[in-house]
Amino acid sequence: MLKSTQRLSTNRISWLLKKGFKFNNEYFSVKFHLNKESGNRYSIVVSKKIKALATDRNLIRRQIAEILRQFPSAAKPADYVIMIKAKFAELPFADKQKLLADLLQQISSKLN
Repeated sequence: MLKSTQRLSTNRISWLLKKGFKFNNEYFSVKFHLNKESGNRYSIVVSKKIKALATDRNLIRRQIAEILRQFPSAAKPADYVIMIKAKFAELPFADKQKLLADLLQQISSKLN
């Protein structure tokens, strides 16, 4: 689980889904926007359409949270809502780690 300083509030998630910038690929759909806080904040969304069992969805969330914990904070802090697609759930952890790190690197380079 992410630290409370790294998690988004419900109001901010709603705002990001409406007004944030969007990035899509075959594994993720990400909404993001710069924030005025000291670091990045995240929300991880795994739909029931991806995995029916809550334990499977929570496993994916925990894996992503671990990857995000290892990712260094960008020069310009931002808020991210990371929505997982079905292909991502089937990958081994090492591939998930590489894909998510590459994605965040691409987005942070666009923000700078």
